[in-house]
Amino acid sequence: MGTPAAHTGESPFLYAIISTVSSSLDLDEVLGAVVRLLTDATSVHACFVYLIEDDRLVLEAASEPYAHLVGEIALERGEGLAWWAAERKEPAWIRDQLLDDPRVKYVPELEEERFQSLVSVPIVGKDGNVIGVVSSHTEAPREFTEAEVDVLVSSASLVAGAIENARLYEEMRRRVDELEHLTELGETLARAETLGDLLPAVAERGARVLRAEDCHVYLLDPASEQLHLRASAPRGATARAEIGLAELGPEVARSGRSTSVAVPLVANDELLGLLAATGTSEVDLARAVANQAAVAIKKIELIERLTEKNLIKDFFEGLAGGEAIPGLEGRAARLGADLDQRYVVLTASPPSDELDRALAAAAPGSLFDRRDDSTRALLRLPAGGHEQLVEEIRSIHEGLEAPVAIGISNPCRGAATFAAGFEEARHALLGTTVLQGTKGLMTYEDLGPYKYLLRMPLDAGVRDEHRDAVARVAEYDRQRSTALLRTLEEFLRRRGNISATAEALYVHPNTLRQRLRRIGELSGLDLRKDDWLMVEIAVKMARLQEALGPGGPREP
Repeated sequence: MGTPAAHTGESPFLYAIISTVSSSLDLDEVLGAVVRLLTDATSVHACFVYLIEDDRLVLEAASEPYAHLVGEIALERGEGLAWWAAERKEPAWIRDQLLDDPRVKYVPELEEERFQSLVSVPIVGKDGNVIGVVSSHTEAPREFTEAEVDVLVSSASLVAGAIENARLYEEMRRRVDELEHLTELGETLARAETLGDLLPAVAERGARVLRAEDCHVYLLDPASEQLHLRASAPRGATARAEIGLAELGPEVARSGRSTSVAVPLVANDELLGLLAATGTSEVDLARAVANQAAVAIKKIELIERLTEKNLIKDFFEGLAGGEAIPGLEGRAARLGADLDQRYVVLTASPPSDELDRALAAAAPGSLFDRRDDSTRALLRLPAGGHEQLVEEIRSIHEGLEAPVAIGISNPCRGAATFAAGFEEARHALLGTTVLQGTKGLMTYEDLGPYKYLLRMPLDAGVRDEHRDAVARVAEYDRQRSTALLRTLEEFLRRRGNISATAEALYVHPNTLRQRLRRIGELSGLDLRKDDWLMVEIAVKMARLQEALGPGGPREP
């Protein structure tokens, strides 16, 4: 059998190898050409090129009639003469009786029973690491000379350079492709106006960018701490409908030869959902897709919240105004409100996220209008009715970290009743200041007869000696930062009982008597003779004026 690696033919052969490996940057094309050249030039019956992938030697090129096995044959670490040569970084050969050598791994698809001789040469990269093996078989026994082996080693070195160049080119091309896909994804997400448009686009583009078998998008339900499947690609791809937060594993997972990634969708340290894909290990790329998706989700959620907030505000204004606004019933249906059901109107000041969350849980199906200084809510009455809901609100109010004043209307049913409901809630809120002097909770019925007092116009032109007398006390308090008006109010509430009033004010009875004398001097009131009811009404009017402020009637 001829020996093309003789000194006279060595240079032309290596030149042919050089010409072959420098002719293209396509790895498959280069390896196919190298296999054909080595098969013909070295007079072997079969030539195979294996490359190391995931700790296996995978067949990447083969001479005919074995070319159809490319990608199908793999040798696990330590199997076959190819791994023996790769691990020792030196050529290895078997002259005859191929299958009797313990270093050989029999592969039926390669019909190795036909062959007698085998030589394996490691493909060593520039960094000194083995990246693959070239194996050649002959049907007859053959003694490979040192010169032939040297030529094979030189050829493997040239092939190594071609492989690294092709891989570098492929990596650059892949990165450019990824960048293009990420740019297209960003443009797609920027155009999306609803989650219904956004999430399928994330799944579809994500599968392309990651070169994954499938891609799935989950969104988090904070209440249940469950991730719910919202979109999948390609069409028909299946995945779990729900995933608990406690079930989440690492970002990259392997099952056999299959790899999957699962990265969180996070914006401003808030977990929004999960991006999951199978058939890929591109975790960094998956994070880039997830970050873009999370920002787009927050943008759409913000737009939807602002839109809903404006809808609710207009809806509340229409109800509070009591006007027959066209489309009011349609707005109610769009917001999920049924005005034929029973509701109460609640007004709270200042606004409280903690209160809103608790009320939403206590009265599902309720609506909230958050303003700068207060919150208005339509609370749907539960099956237990008005009293049960009020008790739940009282319990919520007592557990709040920051004090909040709350006013609650009587039940409303039908669009025409809500104008009165908003007014009742506003008066009840005023009552917490006028009657309680603290950030308490009152229903409209808790006002008792004061519900009529709160409806009286505050006309500064109306002259009343009791009101003028109490106003002088209130003005003195404002100027001197004293508490004479509160002292008078508590004295009247305790029906003139000195001991009970002093105890309520945490002062000595003699101090209380001194304050009462000072009140008499300032106001001209004689609490032994004056009508206490008229004085008490005047005090409540002064309190009401304080609550309303100089701007006149408004919600505090």
